[in-house]
Amino acid sequence: MKKIIECLILAFALSCLCALALGEEITAKCTVRVSRYPKDKEKMLDNGTMSMWYSPEENAWVEVTCPGDQLAQGFFIRWGKKPVDVVIQVPGEGKNEWVTVQEHPAEYFNEYIAFEQPLAKFRIRPLAKKDQFAIIKLQVLGEGTLPDWVERWQPFEGKADMMVLVAHADDELLYMGGVIPYYSGQMGKKVIVVYIAQMNGFRNVELLNGLWHCGVRNYPVMPTSQFKDQWTTGLKKCLSIWGEKKLLTYVTEMIRRYQPDVIVTHDVNGEYGHGAHKACCYAVQSCIEKAADPKQDPDSAALYGSWQVKKAYIHLYRGDLGQIDFDWRQPLEAFGGKNAFEIATEAFNMHRSQAASGKFVVQDFGKYDNSLFGLYYSSVGPDTGLNDMFENIE
Repeated sequence: MKKIIECLILAFALSCLCALALGEEITAKCTVRVSRYPKDKEKMLDNGTMSMWYSPEENAWVEVTCPGDQLAQGFFIRWGKKPVDVVIQVPGEGKNEWVTVQEHPAEYFNEYIAFEQPLAKFRIRPLAKKDQFAIIKLQVLGEGTLPDWVERWQPFEGKADMMVLVAHADDELLYMGGVIPYYSGQMGKKVIVVYIAQMNGFRNVELLNGLWHCGVRNYPVMPTSQFKDQWTTGLKKCLSIWGEKKLLTYVTEMIRRYQPDVIVTHDVNGEYGHGAHKACCYAVQSCIEKAADPKQDPDSAALYGSWQVKKAYIHLYRGDLGQIDFDWRQPLEAFGGKNAFEIATEAFNMHRSQAASGKFVVQDFGKYDNSLFGLYYSSVGPDTGLNDMFENIE
């Protein structure tokens, strides 16, 4: 009887282990076919993020056959040009017949698509024949618990605790330093990251990789085609390119929509002088009062109501309300003892298009010290040296 009980306990333990087994990536074991340009398919199967398989023809498809002893529970995809509504198909009874078993609407540049049931062979097609496939990376996941690196983005709902508003992808790491890893990853604050300047698909993928690594789980506000990225050192020049009124209307709407208690943005002088950085700072300074006044920009006021920001911090700013000098080198439990500086550096290195040149690095010291922030505005009183952006906010 004792041996029977021991066997039952062992069987139960093994079943628990199986249930907790990690769903490994099985892409390399799979056979992958594509509708056109087979020589380029490796661009979406390798470890690079600066190339992609692109099929401009209508009704493109990607076909995956899993190894004989394994099934796929879904796949993780990074889109190159835009997210595409897709259908999942499986082989039908007739020759070359494919049957649609699932539809998935386009949501995110990086997204995990789970199957309703595990599949041995499947095709991915655009829902609309006219849509084109541009895939930077495709990763097939076997059965089991998904690894942490698989990005499962959630839409942002409710109000934000903090808004980080920056010009370009990677600015949120280079100049905001450990703000996002600390407040989102460690403290569990609801952080919405708003990017302004339009970028290509590669950089959109990189910014999502970096934010996920920092602990952000709510999808950010992606760069918009309203504001083309163009190098300029002058604030007035950037505002003339973007349109000052258009920019202020947009930022006012973002503040009202997400209702952040705290906003963090660029240096007044644009760090190294970039006009787009200066324009972001100018917009935050200008829109704090606009967002609180229902008579200003009535369209967004009608949609979201007016909103009074409690505090606004500007990188490197020195004013009368206080300055925070963060220590980003303290170990954080949420990241297994790694500190915010390490996490920000690792996340920046995921911006391979920018990090590869070595021109920019994450620094919590020197001229662009990303640990220094000045309190530009407060409706809850000055800071008293606690080095917490949420000081005085209940």
